[in-house]
Amino acid sequence: MNNKKTQLYFDELKSLNVETNTPLLFNKKSKYIIIKPLTYIRSDTGKTRHFTPAAQEWFNSIYAYNKNYTKTLSVADKNLMNLLKSYFNSQIKRELLKIKTKPMLPRFRRLSTKRVFIGKGELKHTSSRVIITFYVHNIEGMFLSHKIMKLRNGLYFPKRELEKTVTKNNEGKTIITYNRLFTMDEYLVLRQHYEGYLSYMISTVNKLTSQLDTINKYYNSLMGLVKENILTKEEILTLFNNRAKSFYTYNYPQFNTYLNTAKEEYKKNLHTNMKLLSYNKMKFKKMFISKFLSLVQKIYNKKVEFNIVNLKKMHLNSDIFTQAVSLKLRNRDNKLYRVLKSSLRKVKLPIISKIDERQKKPNKDEFFVNRIRNSTITTMFNAKNSYDPLDNLLLKFFPSADNLEINVVKKSSTKKCTITLKSYVLRSLKHLNLRGIRVEAKGRLTRRFTASRSVFKMKWKGGLKNVDSSFRGLSAIMLRGIVKSNLQYSSLNSKNRNGAFGVKGWVSSK
Repeated sequence: MNNKKTQLYFDELKSLNVETNTPLLFNKKSKYIIIKPLTYIRSDTGKTRHFTPAAQEWFNSIYAYNKNYTKTLSVADKNLMNLLKSYFNSQIKRELLKIKTKPMLPRFRRLSTKRVFIGKGELKHTSSRVIITFYVHNIEGMFLSHKIMKLRNGLYFPKRELEKTVTKNNEGKTIITYNRLFTMDEYLVLRQHYEGYLSYMISTVNKLTSQLDTINKYYNSLMGLVKENILTKEEILTLFNNRAKSFYTYNYPQFNTYLNTAKEEYKKNLHTNMKLLSYNKMKFKKMFISKFLSLVQKIYNKKVEFNIVNLKKMHLNSDIFTQAVSLKLRNRDNKLYRVLKSSLRKVKLPIISKIDERQKKPNKDEFFVNRIRNSTITTMFNAKNSYDPLDNLLLKFFPSADNLEINVVKKSSTKKCTITLKSYVLRSLKHLNLRGIRVEAKGRLTRRFTASRSVFKMKWKGGLKNVDSSFRGLSAIMLRGIVKSNLQYSSLNSKNRNGAFGVKGWVSSK
């Protein structure tokens, strides 16, 4: 009975055609056999994390045998920043630069934004020296160079035609104004200079005629000596030529004296700005900084090396940005919300779409580490189409320096463009573009003197989120336990007539 039942069961299976419904995986035969060892690791490695330098992570990168040495670093860093600010904002005596104008008073200079802003330094300590990296925003140099360019173009290369406007004041006097500076030629052709130069010429001609009469008398007396055979003609000519040469060399250059003095007087503002700009640039020269290094070496008892990073925009460093905002808020005439609003006006941010960033989430299987981490590397390449498949794979991830190409996406189309090796390396850097900025001000910032209350205002542009961790699903590290790696944060305290206030600033990158 049992044999009959089993026979009937197999007959039913044949009628249902079970063999044709079996998966193709069991029927497929491959010539190439993939052998996986027992130590095979599944490809699960993500993108490599971006680790910032230790000097940026802790501001002081140091390993010291003496624990007491590290206790003094906070005071030493504070003294260092005070020295840097006082050095780069120092003023030389105007007598040494041969400038006759009066310098700005110290109380006005403290509130002036035309200065050199110094960001917080990043220090790397070794056993023999300290490498100090600090950020500089030279507004004074930018202001002076722009002023020199404007004066130079106004004196020699004007872009607008000279237009004259005549108005009357309350007393009834006519006031003449012009739309731009006079050029050098227009200034010297003015009526007042012409009259002054004409009077000078008349006086010099009168002097010359009187002196010419004396020369004629001298010549006649010499000719009388020739007639009396006391001197020869050659001796008389030598005497007369020496007297005439001394006369003309003394008087001829005085014809243009008035015009030269007028020119120098008109160009005085240009010369003073050029001298101030040259002194501003000399502070960054090695010859000047070498004298300043001796003071810094006394603080740390080591050799000191400076790395100066000159920033073109102040919002690229949060410490410099908060310094500029707090300096503006110290002036009572400036309103709080207008200062915060104007500080973000020139900040330009790239447009970041959350949907596009989530779609750019990388595939872990395509990472180079995951494709070569196992011992069976030959199973990952196809040797039919290329002579050296490993070389082609490496070139896919790390292109050759000869023909570098990138895909540039413009709206809906993609286009290949060739770039240099330098620009290719710069594109691969982390935290290169600005992502967002935020500023907060809190404290006694009202405009009234009596019973002033605390005010809190904030303004932001863009976002402070990390694009990798928030949108792309990649892990990101933290600095000092709480600070994001893509974020710069700084806090600054200051005071005005009403009381104390604080400014906080955040600068984010992607």
